[in-house]
This record gives sequence, structure tokens and C-alpha cells, in this order.
Amino acid sequence: MKGFRTLLLSLASSLVVTTLLVAQSAAPPAALPFAYVSLTTLTVKPAAIPDFENYVKRVGAGAAKIGVRPANWYTMGRGGPGFTYVVAVRFAKWSELDERPSVIEILNKAYGETEAARIQAGGRAAIESSSSVFLRVLPELSAAPSMETPLAHVRVTRVEVKGGTNSKFEVFVGRLKAAQEKAGGALPVVRYVTALGPSNVYMAAYFFNKYAEFETALGVPEALRKAYGDAEARMLEETSQSCITNLETYVLDYRADMSRPAAAK
Repeated sequence: MKGFRTLLLSLASSLVVTTLLVAQSAAPPAALPFAYVSLTTLTVKPAAIPDFENYVKRVGAGAAKIGVRPANWYTMGRGGPGFTYVVAVRFAKWSELDERPSVIEILNKAYGETEAARIQAGGRAAIESSSSVFLRVLPELSAAPSMETPLAHVRVTRVEVKGGTNSKFEVFVGRLKAAQEKAGGALPVVRYVTALGPSNVYMAAYFFNKYAEFETALGVPEALRKAYGDAEARMLEETSQSCITNLETYVLDYRADMSRPAAAK
């Protein structure tokens, strides 16, 4: 495949994440303008944080200059490893990836090959490690906010389930969604399952602006008990526990300065 090695290197340090796609037939949900999200998580050398953020802004400015849709950048807020960045690129259909240039292509077009090579080398030198995953939106299990203006924080819950329990787990999540809607005051959420990356992994992204919103948003056990009573709530919790092999939760902080850059000069 043309440029495959360059593509992998670019993915590790990208503002514009280009990834291979497993073809899906599902259309974007009515409330969301996208059906897939590509996430790349990068750990940056502590001493190189300013250089890395400057690199991201240069790439973003170059993308803006040549008319490429920007990605959303986040830094790890609470509950996860330090010096960690996450970049999200949303797609409505797989063919959009064919039209999206790699990072080095953006830099070449925006700054010329000599300056592009210098910018790319500086960015790569700042990165300690990276990983990527491709997610498919589960619209029937989501209650999404408006995506026009990103909210300040995202609480991410990542769940690994046992092979063969996906259907049972999704039934539980459907009952949880109904309970949260019935209880009221739930944070808006988009739920995903992996399409490329580790199998049997689900993610829920809860969006909020202030941590004070946690005080009124019911936790999972409370929402289930309020909606269904103690006995059925206990049964539902046992169902979920029989599916889950690992669960982690952390908060990401939206970085508008890295996500909405000015055009390159």
C-alpha cells in the first residue's frame, strides 16, 4: 500500500488521524453527524511538552490553511496517566478517509518540504509512545449533546467484556440508558464499541462543563434502583458484572487552543 510506513508514523503523531477502516453499513445516527471516531493516545516526554504542543499547533495551522477539517485534542485531566494527549477525528463514512491527507502531506502543502521535515522531526522527538483505536458509535445507546461547541470535559468509561457476552452487555446498557433518562439529570453520553483495535471493548463518553454536575448526576447503581427498584437493579448489576473483565474511568480536558488553530502564515 502506497505510503503505508509513512502513514503509521504519521498516525503516532497526528493531528489528522488517518486509519484503516473496517467497512460498516450503518448510517450516522440522526442526532450525530458522525458514525465513527478514530482515537490516538500519545504519551509525551515531560521535558518536551512545549515543543509537542507547538508542533500540534503548527500541524493544525497547516491543516486550516489547506482546508482540512480539524480534529479535537484533549489532555488527561484526572484518573489516568500524566503527560497524555488524546486526539479524536470523527467520520460519517469510511470513504472520507481516502480524502484525508497524512500529517506530512499537510505540512508539505502548508510549509514546503524543507520546513515540513523540520516540524515533523521535532514532533516525533517529543513523543514517547502512542496507540490508536477505531470506534463505531452505538446511536441507540447514546444520548448525545450538541457537538457544535465541545464541552470542557469528557468522562470516559472504558469497559472490556468477555467474548460472547456482547449482546447481553448491550442489553444491560440499554436498560441503564433508559434508567438514566427516567431519573433525569444524566450527563449527555455517546457510547461506542471498537471496530479496529482490541475486540470486545466498549467506551462511554460523558460530556460536561463543570465537576459540580457530578453532584446531581446519579451513579449507575442509584439510577438503576430509582428506575427499577432494588431487586431488579441488583439483578441488572449482576448481569453487567458477569460480562465485564476490566473497567477504567478517567476524565479528559478539551484543548480548544490545539483543536481550533489559526491558519498558517
